[in-house]
Amino acid sequence: MGKVKSVDVRCEHCGKWSRSPFSFGNDESFDANTLIGNQVLCRQCRKRTGCNKENMRLRGEDGRFVGENT
Repeated sequence: MGKVKSVDVRCEHCGKWSRSPFSFGNDESFDANTLIGNQVLCRQCRKRTGCNKENMRLRGEDGRFVGENT
């Protein structure tokens, strides 16, 4: 994938995707980081949700998403 344009998080409560406050320069830096125990506020339902690699996706410069739950 290379360069990352944005990172999204899927809310554990409402299931909708929102922009993550985390950023990564490229997919290798995402793979190298440990993201456990972080929480963000869902922009849709306003509840706190876990922000882990399992519920995150990356959007590359080409517009395509990479992530487990895309």
